[in-house]
Amino acid sequence: MKVLHRYVLEEIVRLFLLLFVVFILIVIMNRASFIAETILGYGIPVSSLFVILFKMVPSFLGFLIPMSLTFAVLIVFFLMNSRNEIIAMRACGISVAELLRPIFLISFILTLISFVSVMFVMPASNVSIKKQIQELVRKKLSLSITPGSFTSNFPGVTFYAEKVFPERGILEDFMVSVNKKNEKITIFASYGRIRTENGTVYLDIKDGVGQFLDWNRPQNLKLLRFKSYTLVVYRFTGGDSFSSSKYLNMFALLNRWHFDDKVEFFKRLSIALTPLIMGLLSFTIAASIPRGSIGTAVLLGLFMIVSYYVLYTVAKKVAIKSGLFALPLAVDFIFAFMFFVFHRRVISETYVK
Repeated sequence: MKVLHRYVLEEIVRLFLLLFVVFILIVIMNRASFIAETILGYGIPVSSLFVILFKMVPSFLGFLIPMSLTFAVLIVFFLMNSRNEIIAMRACGISVAELLRPIFLISFILTLISFVSVMFVMPASNVSIKKQIQELVRKKLSLSITPGSFTSNFPGVTFYAEKVFPERGILEDFMVSVNKKNEKITIFASYGRIRTENGTVYLDIKDGVGQFLDWNRPQNLKLLRFKSYTLVVYRFTGGDSFSSSKYLNMFALLNRWHFDDKVEFFKRLSIALTPLIMGLLSFTIAASIPRGSIGTAVLLGLFMIVSYYVLYTVAKKVAIKSGLFALPLAVDFIFAFMFFVFHRRVISETYVK
């Protein structure tokens, strides 16, 4: 029996790793084009792109692990059926349900990996990525400012500088003009430093003079001379900060335990349990269908994955609006119930003919 378990495990692990790598590459390729448009083309090294993509991998594990496992289990057992291996096992007096043990083992191990990933590794990765992108945006902003010419990096923002030190984000003898909805700010200064913090681009200015014009009250034109002044140049996000729930690990969420933290915790817990539930459900579904092809396995896998994540997405939104913060777990219970239904069918050996 141990030989049979080892054989099934080896087949599933090999196919799981292959599918996992393929899915990772597909997701990375999709993200790479977007990030490349954001940070490349202004002297930012290509190596920075690969560093960010590498740091993004943990944020995908919660979805790619159960997806890869679902396809691996379905394909392996449909192939075993097509090679009459399941029939041979039953002829030898081995119940199909006996194969549940290796499936449970690998699903449980992947669930532990997924739990650690979504609860601890993913939030740390999100913080690291956000900080690095903010720094690269700052460099992009300063690198794209050409000494001796006017440059517009963002809507309504215009720079002119005599000297630029892009690696440090420093401007000397410069002018910046910012057109907002109801205000226009024009500043001339001898020194300025561009920085980003929490999705906002700031310009720290020293020894400058500024013209502040309120379009609603043009008669109140102000001309101020100052030693230091911080100008908000551009906001990338709506007040997003590292105190947001998505940047906190499990212990931080439990310690603070606001409503958003509760929803985030149960969202992650639901995703963390997915490998165990989808792995077992995939086995019982495949074991209930004695004949099928790889195409059938792929279609079943797609249907299961899409169904799960559609319900999961709906559950997340309803949880936020209704106050039922544990609602995302309901999706896991639905699929767990499906597993028990198909498991009883496998145990009774009533197969579709």
